[in-house]
Amino acid sequence: MHAKPEQRKTSIVPALFKVLVGTIGVFAILTVCFYHNELNIDGNLTLGFPWIFYREGSGYSLDLKEHVGYQEFELLKLIGDILFAAILYLLILWIYRFFSRKLKK
Repeated sequence: MHAKPEQRKTSIVPALFKVLVGTIGVFAILTVCFYHNELNIDGNLTLGFPWIFYREGSGYSLDLKEHVGYQEFELLKLIGDILFAAILYLLILWIYRFFSRKLKK
């Protein structure tokens, strides 16, 4: 039997929610794994993988002869990182389903 249109609409919501939660999880794991904070040694703070979407730094400028700092945030790179996390999550889910079906046979 075919499902009614109302039933199909409600069955999509849990799947989309699962993909959304998985994407956020993968994004958070990648961001934490590639987090670099070297501010205490005249370095910079960077967030993002594969594209760095946030950068903050400080240091001493020889030209200005003073301590300077900067912050950069790039929305397109953040969106790219989120899309990369979504694709990676879907790939992991597909590989998991592929091998779980092979093991059942």
